[in-house]
Amino acid sequence: MKKINILLKSSSLLLLSIASCSGNKEQSKNPDTIRVEAIRLNTASTVENNQIVYNGTLQADKAVDLSFQVSGTINSFPVKTGDYVKKGQLVGTVDETTYRNQYNAQLAQAKLAEENYKRTLAVFEKGSVAEIKMLEAKANYEQASSSARATYQNIAHTRLYAPQSGFIGEKRTEAGAIAAPGQPVAQLLDTHSVDVLVAVPENEINRYKAGSPALVKIDASGSQPLEGRISEVGVLALNNSANYNVKVKLDNAGRELRPGMLCKVTFPVGTVGSAAQKGNNEIVVPLEAVQVDESGHNFVYVVTSGNKAQRKQVQTGALYNNGMAISSGLTGNEQLITSGFQKLTDQSPVTLIK
Repeated sequence: MKKINILLKSSSLLLLSIASCSGNKEQSKNPDTIRVEAIRLNTASTVENNQIVYNGTLQADKAVDLSFQVSGTINSFPVKTGDYVKKGQLVGTVDETTYRNQYNAQLAQAKLAEENYKRTLAVFEKGSVAEIKMLEAKANYEQASSSARATYQNIAHTRLYAPQSGFIGEKRTEAGAIAAPGQPVAQLLDTHSVDVLVAVPENEINRYKAGSPALVKIDASGSQPLEGRISEVGVLALNNSANYNVKVKLDNAGRELRPGMLCKVTFPVGTVGSAAQKGNNEIVVPLEAVQVDESGHNFVYVVTSGNKAQRKQVQTGALYNNGMAISSGLTGNEQLITSGFQKLTDQSPVTLIK
């Protein structure tokens, strides 16, 4: 009886093992699909219609630091950040009491010296005094007058006027504070025109020349691109990086564009030099989609018509601001997998995430 039970148990275990193996075979025949994200290259490439797109930031055409030329307690400073001021408008004042007293003392000395000079001159004309005395009196009068005029300039400098029209970009002090000569108390931004700052990699900077056209799209001001031109091409790297600034000048007559706004800058490739025209046949893809195998070859995954991941070896080109250029290996009509490719192998079944 015991032998029969042992045989039955052994048979049961054998059947379970066979069922398990057959189940694994069925699973291997029907592997799970992998969820991925993909983009259609002919609509999502970052270089389209012979254009290269960069990120940019607006800044004022001119930024002037306003400061008093004399020290003293600030009596009034009525402007606020964001206020628009006109050229010649009073921005702030410093207490002039000390300078007014100094001027009054100098002015009294000048009047006394003038009276002394007039009397000495009258006596000299009668021949009763030497010429040297008259000349000394004249010199004292002129010196006292010059000192009085110089002191009066201190009174004038207690009033701070806007040197040009613009917006107060930053207010750095308030009434009651102590002003120091040359210490900025506010920043004045001239925004009649604005500059777009574009960081361009070192391998592309020589493609651009001053005067070349550019299109700037600013989300905050609507979808219509604005036309501008390159005004400056940087010659010094930014913070010891491999990027250089390119400035694009934009007209801002309506003053709707404000410093700090983000934008997209498009440079038509055909207008910026022969080096840029080499990129006309390149397809630019997101950098994260390009992988490297153990042999050092670059490859990407695309989605086939049968919803499978196909591995394609590609030849990479220049590194642009918005992606990596692919010079060969893609036709430009594929669906490129951009997310979920870490789990893929060639011909893995995939499901697109909508």
